Amino acid sequence: MNTIEPEKSFRLKVWELVESVPDKEEPKRIHDAVDWFMMTLIALNVLAVILETVETINLEYSAYFFAFEVFSVICFTIEYLVRLWACTSQVKFARPFWGRIRFIFTPMAIIDLIAILPFYLTFLHVDMRFVRTLRLFRLFRLFKLMRYSHSLTLFGNVLRNKKEELLITAAIMLVLIILTSSFIYFAEH
Repeated sequence: MNTIEPEKSFRLKVWELVESVPDKEEPKRIHDAVDWFMMTLIALNVLAVILETVETINLEYSAYFFAFEVFSVICFTIEYLVRLWACTSQVKFARPFWGRIRFIFTPMAIIDLIAILPFYLTFLHVDMRFVRTLRLFRLFRLFKLMRYSHSLTLFGNVLRNKKEELLITAAIMLVLIILTSSFIYFAEH
């Protein structure tokens, strides 16, 4: 009996779980529970970042914010490492070393890394102003929602397919905004 096959089968199941690929053999509840947990954690992180900007709230609850940040980073780090481990079950990432390197440079893996990196940079001896600026990258956790929401994934696909039309529309809107704001400025003065 080949011992590698069960490992690949387990890796594939783990990959399907973290990538929200429905499995016909497994109940959909497990996938939904993982998705909802991660989406709730992301939403709570964005809320925490917003609340931390209110000085009175931050002073009173800073210990709780820090504990929640540590818990979140642990969850996101485990998720990232599990994805990195399980990615080799996919054909395009099949080679153990180079497949994982290729996975690390996918857009969603980069977003995942940017979401946790500011926390770990605080342990290095780096200029604290730089680290405080990097903490804004915690808002990148919001982009992680694309991984868990099929509607947002569909929206991302539409943006990718219609990028030229959207760029032209954005350019026209920018010109119109500049023109109307200029007219309003001259009308007021």
